[in-house]
Amino acid sequence: MICQGDESGNIKGVPGTGHLAQYAHPTMLTVIFQVEREWQAIDDRKFGIGNISVAGGLRFDHATHMKGSDMDIRPVRKDKLVGQAARCSYRDAIYDQVATIKLVSLFLRHPLVKLICFNDAKVREVCGSLVKPWRDHDDHLHIGLWERP
Repeated sequence: MICQGDESGNIKGVPGTGHLAQYAHPTMLTVIFQVEREWQAIDDRKFGIGNISVAGGLRFDHATHMKGSDMDIRPVRKDKLVGQAARCSYRDAIYDQVATIKLVSLFLRHPLVKLICFNDAKVREVCGSLVKPWRDHDDHLHIGLWERP
C-alpha cells in the first residue's frame, strides 16, 4: 500500500496539503492492514491510499472524511506506477478492472466496511449492493466503515 494524500483533496484548496489528510481511526488502520496483507498474497502491485481525514476532525474538501473512518483509494492500474502520476479513471486504458474487482472484494469481506462508492458499473454489478455510484468517483473509490462505539 502507498499512502499519498490526493491532490484533489488539498485542505481548503491549498496546494500540497493533501498529505495532512492521512489520519486514520485505529479501526480503519486495522481494515487497511488486513486488506493489504490479503492483497499482497494475490498481487504484487501496491494500492494507493488517498485522503482519509485530518487529525482533529478539521473539515476539508470532503463532506465525509471527518473521523478517520472514510478513505479514498485509487483503482488498480495495469502497470506498477505509484504516486500522483498514478491517477487513473475507470475509463482509462491503463485501468485494471479485474484487479480492482478483486481489491474491492477484499474490502467488502471485512465486516466493518459499510459501503464503497465507485462509478464503474461492472464493479458494482460483480461486487453487489454495497458498491454505489457517487458523483466525481470515476478516479477513486471511497471506502466507508461502520462506526464503532
